[in-house]
Amino acid sequence: MDFVPYLIHPARWEELPPRWEEVFLRRAPLAVEIGFGNGEFLAEMAQRHPDWNWVGFETSLTCIVKAGRKLRLGGVGNVRLALLDGKFGLRELFPDGSVTRVFVNFPCPWPKARHAERRLVDGAFAQALAAVLEEGGEFQLVTDALWYAEEAAQHLGGAGLAVAGPSPLSDGPGTRYERKWRARGLTIWRVLARKVRPGTVPRIAEGGMPHAKVPAEFRPERLQQLAGVKETWEGGAVVLKEVFFAAQGETALIRAFATDQDFLQQFFLIVAKTPEGLIVQLDGATVPFRTPAVKRAVALVAERLRP
Repeated sequence: MDFVPYLIHPARWEELPPRWEEVFLRRAPLAVEIGFGNGEFLAEMAQRHPDWNWVGFETSLTCIVKAGRKLRLGGVGNVRLALLDGKFGLRELFPDGSVTRVFVNFPCPWPKARHAERRLVDGAFAQALAAVLEEGGEFQLVTDALWYAEEAAQHLGGAGLAVAGPSPLSDGPGTRYERKWRARGLTIWRVLARKVRPGTVPRIAEGGMPHAKVPAEFRPERLQQLAGVKETWEGGAVVLKEVFFAAQGETALIRAFATDQDFLQQFFLIVAKTPEGLIVQLDGATVPFRTPAVKRAVALVAERLRP
């Protein structure tokens, strides 16, 4: 459980973007690594820059565990880890002009055309960078795929960032992937992008917990009809899946999926009887980010239960 002191749960925070000086209990330059893998680069850089606050994003719990072990063994205290899609986290968790450095090392290039939408560095990511970086702040991409580096440079330049590269990288970043590619004789490419003008980006996550009150009776047969209900719109969707009922009392649990652009969340909604009728709210055990699609899921259930 070495990772526990480093792990943060931003979806539970009531204020987004957060006050990072309160998260770290100090004010310091912010640096971010997206997709830190087993934590080699993150741990080394955090030790090299103890006067910076470091935030790492990963979608693999195994990577969180490995990184936490390295941080503990290195006696590192200036790092926080989030089990979260870094593209979403970069946009939603950092105010405009607040980040000093952002690093991405060897992201999956998704070379097939049909997988292009899965690539990390796209136009939306570049716009988020242009917003959250401080004036003069820098983004560094390291990859073994030249075509990917060239495509990323185009996106970054299109967002108004000053771009240098791609250019061969003679040394660093010191990760397992770098050693693997160099052993095969491959060239490592770096793209640098620097913020030269102010920027902003729309954000969709909020801290409040949505709920709805419905003047209706608790009717299991009507609740069961919610299973399979879908609603889609441009840029979002909600799907209600299974409905579960408590063994005692008049309470139901609904498994739901919500998609905002390319950010997917799975969570549960509670429908419970109250003296005034029913209340529909998020289950406290699976708190998602309160995005428009999540709020719509609550509203959709309430609408379907109204008399």
